[in-house]
Amino acid sequence: MHRDAKRLRVLALIALMLMVIAPLAHADDRDPRVIEGEVLLSGPLPEAPADSGLLVQATSLAGARYRYVLTVLNETPWPIHSLRLLDRYFPPDPAVPEQTAQWFPRTLEPGRSVSTVITVPDAPLAEACHQLEISVADGLGTILMDCSAPGATTVWFVPISPAMADYLALPPLTLDAPEGPSKVGLHVTRNSSPAIMEFVRQAQPAVVVSVEDFGLLTAIKDASPGTITVARLLEADQAMTGDPVERARAFVAERRATYLANPQVDYWLGWNEPGIDGRAEMTWFAAFEAERARQMAALGKKVAIGNFSVGSPEPDEFEPFIEAIAVALEHGGVLALHEYSAPTMRDGIGAGVPGLPPDDQYGALTLRYRIWYDHYLRAHDLVIPLIITEAGIDGGVLAKQGITMGGWRDALITARPGGSTESATLSYLEQLSWYDDELRRDPYVLGFAIFNAGDADGEWATYDVTEILPELGYLALSK
Repeated sequence: MHRDAKRLRVLALIALMLMVIAPLAHADDRDPRVIEGEVLLSGPLPEAPADSGLLVQATSLAGARYRYVLTVLNETPWPIHSLRLLDRYFPPDPAVPEQTAQWFPRTLEPGRSVSTVITVPDAPLAEACHQLEISVADGLGTILMDCSAPGATTVWFVPISPAMADYLALPPLTLDAPEGPSKVGLHVTRNSSPAIMEFVRQAQPAVVVSVEDFGLLTAIKDASPGTITVARLLEADQAMTGDPVERARAFVAERRATYLANPQVDYWLGWNEPGIDGRAEMTWFAAFEAERARQMAALGKKVAIGNFSVGSPEPDEFEPFIEAIAVALEHGGVLALHEYSAPTMRDGIGAGVPGLPPDDQYGALTLRYRIWYDHYLRAHDLVIPLIITEAGIDGGVLAKQGITMGGWRDALITARPGGSTESATLSYLEQLSWYDDELRRDPYVLGFAIFNAGDADGEWATYDVTEILPELGYLALSK
């Protein structure tokens, strides 16, 4: 009897729960759980004029805040990996500045839709228009105008042009799985240890970057002919002043003898980590790098352009640099970037960058280069070979958070309770192996140079990998 009474109580409790959580079978306006919705707009839509395209809906909501709601439906047979929408909101009076909002949705699969809300802080602008610039990739898109009054909904159907269809039908740049040999390489400040050349002979690294030690690059080519050699001269003046074309011509002319005397160098870097602040400076630097590529080509030499610092440039700054990439690619050059993160190399993966949503295929710091290739370069048929000329762990990326940290030794030994050289080495090797595998998914990446080896003066002691070069060699060979 006791068990039966207990069973009855449990069944009663379950029945009561089902009554509470069960959905309403029929709407009843007398039921306090029913909220009557207000129909704001209803009406038929004409049939879409094409079989393949984008259905775009814009609804402007005037209230305590003015909000503009955008929805995009992918009515094409292809996934769209680099959709971009730019909303330019401006009134007829040219003296009133326009307000802009940029939106990069995640990959939009066929038959799926995405939405976003753009909030205008103040009241709607009088007699203003929304100019929507929509592209499936940079340079492949359309412009839509919405000059309706607040409180209206506008629907467009954007047919896919043949050029858009050709682009969307291309396979993704990033492969599903790693392919080919390791892309592990090394950044060397000085050939101060026999371990460096032993690493080269053992690992046959993908790339070696050297700062002014050209004799080292000769030895590397003798020991590992397939290794890509990249050289950089120390530069004191990186101010973006004067005419960029004339500056580039003078830059090459001053170093002409060095360039000609070192045929073992495959690619020559220019400036190191140029400080770019806005599109105007990037336009100047692009003109400088484009002319440097032309002048070097006249000498029979090839360039590595850019050499941007970790976390730069920003998306709105990159577009002007396409000019330099086109010239460098024409003359056999490559793009160079630095990629670091901290406290591990994975930190920042899946994080958004200004103007872009989070995406687990790229990061705010490491794998950031995929943004430029997916959203800009592939659309312009400018998939230039890429070399990561510096990579690793760098606590400098945490400076804005008030964290003081150096390289991998600080991050994995000093900053970790109970950290040891052995555990730090294993952790760093695992992270470098992960990064190597990610780069092996991108066929256009030629290699990455781990920073740093040969630091005889101790300037880069927390980054130094000289004593773990045998382990790095085994890592490269394991692929």
